[in-house]
Amino acid sequence: MKQKANIKTVAARAGVAASTVSRYFNGHYVSQSVRERLAEIISELGYTRSATARNLSLGLKGCFGVVVDSTQDPWFTQLLMGIEEELAARDISLMLSSLELRGVYDPGIVFTWIREQRVDGLILVKSQGRDRALAHAAIQAKLPIVMVVPYENLADAQTLHCDNHAAGVTVANHLAELGHRCIAFAGGPGNSLDTRERLRGLRDGLAACGLEMDDRNVSFCGSFEAEAGVRWAEIFFNSPLNVTAVVTGNDALALGVMRVAQQHGIRIPADLSLVGFDNIPECALLWPGLTTMAQPMREMGKVACQDLFEAIASPGFVKTVIYPMQLVVRESSGPVAIKESRRNALV
Repeated sequence: MKQKANIKTVAARAGVAASTVSRYFNGHYVSQSVRERLAEIISELGYTRSATARNLSLGLKGCFGVVVDSTQDPWFTQLLMGIEEELAARDISLMLSSLELRGVYDPGIVFTWIREQRVDGLILVKSQGRDRALAHAAIQAKLPIVMVVPYENLADAQTLHCDNHAAGVTVANHLAELGHRCIAFAGGPGNSLDTRERLRGLRDGLAACGLEMDDRNVSFCGSFEAEAGVRWAEIFFNSPLNVTAVVTGNDALALGVMRVAQQHGIRIPADLSLVGFDNIPECALLWPGLTTMAQPMREMGKVACQDLFEAIASPGFVKTVIYPMQLVVRESSGPVAIKESRRNALV
């Protein structure tokens, strides 16, 4: 009967130490020539390493925790796809917690994960000030954490951000080139770092074009959800339309604004241009399609996992990754062409 291959068999065939094979499987450094030789021998022998054995050798549970306010966020679902792709490739399980699962903030399950050491690390998504206790509990427990687009930065945690200021500047330039001079901003919560940086970039970009935002046209919504955009728009469109473009804090808000605009007979972009941030899939499915600044959400999900693995392998490892955003121009933004008669009709 043919003996089943094991890690020692692989090492002997490759002419390397068993510890080298272990480093290869655990994602640590192995020279390219040795990697290629090991890959060939592993394929030839049909050897697969037990995920349980690997995790035990590393002292791991084989599970990551992902924490977010709500899994209903379309931005989050894209991020989650990247997380799942990366963890599936590494045979790591996923535990997911919605902090507002029943409509009330409840971090209890995550504190249990930390206290009982159920996970090897945490990915905190869009964490807010109220989540500081969770982050500090993880740090005190020496549990690696990665924060993805947090409302505020934490010195002891790895962080993934997008360059929101530069994205705001890009939006300002896009609208200025289309002839827009009077622009409104409907951001997410005012305490969100993303919101503040996008607004700052928008102001700076307009200023570079010799334009200034009227503070009366700057608002903050209670959340980043479409319903918050609807509530803002219902108030906004019941007043005289004194702007030619609206920039929202994210795409979900923009879709809520678009719905109310259409209910009021406001044509997009003929009467009003609209720009969002994120590039969630819905943006390309509706008509008019939404012009937006695209975030690489799936890539960020993958990298969050990779950084967590690196933090597990090298305790104390901390870094910040900042991604550029790309302008995606669709039908919701266009040149200023509001005739005075139409403007008067809207008023």
